[in-house]
Amino acid sequence: MHIRVECLTHIYAPGTPAERFALREISLEIEPGERVGILGPTGSGKSTLVQHIAGLLKPTVGQVLLDGVPAHAPTAEARARRRRVGLAFQYPEQQIFETTVFREVAFGPRNLGLNGEEVTRRVRWALETVGLDPEAFGARTPFALSGGEMRRVALASVLALLPRVLILDEPTAGLDPRGREDLLARLDAWQRETGATLVVVSHHLDEVARLVERVVVLQEGRVVADGPARALLGDGNLWRSLGLAPPPEVALLEALQQLGWPIPPECWPREELAREILRQWQKRHSQQGARSTQHAARSR
Repeated sequence: MHIRVECLTHIYAPGTPAERFALREISLEIEPGERVGILGPTGSGKSTLVQHIAGLLKPTVGQVLLDGVPAHAPTAEARARRRRVGLAFQYPEQQIFETTVFREVAFGPRNLGLNGEEVTRRVRWALETVGLDPEAFGARTPFALSGGEMRRVALASVLALLPRVLILDEPTAGLDPRGREDLLARLDAWQRETGATLVVVSHHLDEVARLVERVVVLQEGRVVADGPARALLGDGNLWRSLGLAPPPEVALLEALQQLGWPIPPECWPREELAREILRQWQKRHSQQGARSTQHAARSR
């Protein structure tokens, strides 16, 4: 699905003392199958932007087009487009309401009019995709789960609708480090398998680096940077100017560069950076060994 944002402005509580500009004349496009990170400080407009893409908000000015159709329009065509956009909110308890995990994940497919066999198949697939055993979790009440498990259930309920666009707002909130790594790997595999568009909202830059190829940076409701993820995520000065800490990999890369290691700024995420550090270390070790051999030969 092609997403086009045209001169989008959103004002909360317009005409009141609490009036606040959340977005200011934002324009951008997201191509089908792209993996895009929406980043920026708290209050920069990230969540407001993705709610517009999902058709949940009406713009004050401008519009969002889903395959050429205004996302917020009250038409059957617009509703059909909106159903292809899945949004997993930052706080999963805000969207969970059913009495069991199975019923929660099955709610969307049932509303599509699917038969029982297909609903069950989708529920099992979605739970397995997010790392939850359908047999162990299906009959449990979602409200007795941990925060991380609720996050996975909420995501499964979105995946069961087979969205062509998946929007994740702080996808790993409530997860421990192992659960975080597991979910990121599962989301990466899901996107590669389906070819769906993936939009990730997060203030964890290292997390975004694992999932996206392009980054859009917001500040005070405006786009201040938009480009390849490697180039922007590796720009420590950019993130510090926004009041955000660069990813640990970037901090390490900068420290090595200051020590004279010729490591390119775009040399990451961590696996690639680790390989480059090892290569540079082996090269330096080899050069030092050669110099030592030459020095010993001259001494003789």
